[in-house]
Amino acid sequence: MRVVFLFFLSLLFLSSLFASEDEWEELIIKKMIMGVAQSKVVTLYTKDATLQKEFKRNSLIHMTDDCKKSDFVLIRDSSFLKTCKKPAIVFDYYSYLHNPNAIGVFFWQKGRPTIRFSKKRLEHFGLQLNGELSKFVSSKD
Repeated sequence: MRVVFLFFLSLLFLSSLFASEDEWEELIIKKMIMGVAQSKVVTLYTKDATLQKEFKRNSLIHMTDDCKKSDFVLIRDSSFLKTCKKPAIVFDYYSYLHNPNAIGVFFWQKGRPTIRFSKKRLEHFGLQLNGELSKFVSSKD
C-alpha cells in the first residue's frame, strides 16, 4: 500500500515539473498582479478568453467586463489601451515600450519567461511592488 502511495506521489510531482506553458503563464501573471495590487482582492479586465477562464477560478481576482471598473488590465492588443487608461500588463515588449499605461510586460524569450516593470510608470500610478518582484523593475523604461 505504501509503495502504491509513493508511486502516485511521484507521478504527481513529475507532472508538476512538466507543466504547460499556459499554466506557467497563468502562475506568473497571477504573481505579477498580486505583487502590484494594493489590496488583497483585485478586479481585472481582459479580452483574452483563456485568461478570463483561468482567473475566474481564483478567489483573489475578480473579472469585470468594464475596463473602467477594473484595477488592472491584461491585454494582448495594446491599441485598446488608448481608450482604457488603467495600469496594464502587456504581452509583448514593443507594446510595453510604447504605451504609457503599460506598467509591466510578460513574454517568452528563447523558451524562458521574461517579466519587467517600469519604475517610472509604477510611480505614475502610485503603485509599488512587493520585495520579491522588485528585482524586475527597470528604471530605463
